[in-house]
Amino acid sequence: MTSSFPTPSAPSRSALTVCLLTSCFLVGCPEDRAARAEKQLAELKTKQEAQKAAKQDEKLVAPVDTVKLDPPYDDGSSERLVPDGACPEGLWALFPGEAPGDTPEEKKANAARRADVAKALQGKQFMFRLRAPQQVVLKPHDAVAGVLPIEVLGTVDCTDAAGRVAIAWTNAKAGSPDASAAKEGSDLVQNMWLAPPVAFSLPIKSMSEAKTFMQTNALGLTARVVFTFGKGEVDKKLKKIPKVQEKAAGETLAFGGGTEDWGAGRLVRAELVGLRVAVEQEKKQLFELKGAPKP
Repeated sequence: MTSSFPTPSAPSRSALTVCLLTSCFLVGCPEDRAARAEKQLAELKTKQEAQKAAKQDEKLVAPVDTVKLDPPYDDGSSERLVPDGACPEGLWALFPGEAPGDTPEEKKANAARRADVAKALQGKQFMFRLRAPQQVVLKPHDAVAGVLPIEVLGTVDCTDAAGRVAIAWTNAKAGSPDASAAKEGSDLVQNMWLAPPVAFSLPIKSMSEAKTFMQTNALGLTARVVFTFGKGEVDKKLKKIPKVQEKAAGETLAFGGGTEDWGAGRLVRAELVGLRVAVEQEKKQLFELKGAPKP
C-alpha cells in the first residue's frame, strides 16, 4: 500500500507580493531605508540649526542683573538695549525721509505722528551694558605714568527695518577707518561713524600689581552706559560709478553707470547721563562719569 503526501505547490504571485511587503515592513526595503536615513539626516540638520540659532539669540538677550545698583544704572530707570541688537521702537522718527509702513495709508499715518514719536523717544533713558574684551578694553600698563588705561566704546550700533543705526555718546565723525586708502585719495572708500572711546586711568604703579589686576579682571570688566537720544543725522557720500563693459560667452555685459551712496549712514547723537565701569560681577566700581565726556 502506497501512501501519498501532498506535493508543495509553488507560491502564487500574490503570496510573494505579500511576503515582500511584510519583509519591507519588518526590516525595510533598500529604498525605504535610504528615504528614512535621508529624512533623519534632514531632521538632525534642522535641529542643529535651531540649536545654533538659539545660542546666537542668547547672545543678544540682555544679561540679568548680578548686583542691585542705584539710579541711573538700575534696570528700572532705563530701557535696556543690546549692542548690535534691535533699535528701540520709533527711532525712525529722528531721521528725515519716508516713514515706515506696509501700505501708503500706514506710511502717511506714521508721517503725521513723526513729531510726537520723536518727542516721546527723546524723553526716555536707555542703557547699554558693555563687556570686555571688545567693548571695554584693558590697555597695557603704562609704567612711566603709573596707570592702567581702560577704554570704553564711544558708539554702538543697533538695527531696524531700514538697516543699521550708530548711537554715539562721544563726538562721532563720519570718515574712513582705512587711513591709507583715504590718504591715497581713493574714490571708493566707505565712510563709517568713528567715535573716540571714553578713557579712564586706574592708578597702579607696581608692574606686578598691574599684572595681577590684568590676569584677574581683563575679561571681567563691564560698563553700563546710560543716555538719552539727541538729534539724528545722516551722512551721505554719493559717488558716480563709471560704466564698465565686459565680454563673456559672446555677450557684452555692462556694470555700473549709476550713483551709489558710500556714506556712513544714520547716527543718533546720544546725551550721556552716566557711565559706570566695574569688576567682580559689577560689585566693585572702578570709575564713574556723569554727563558728557570731555573732548
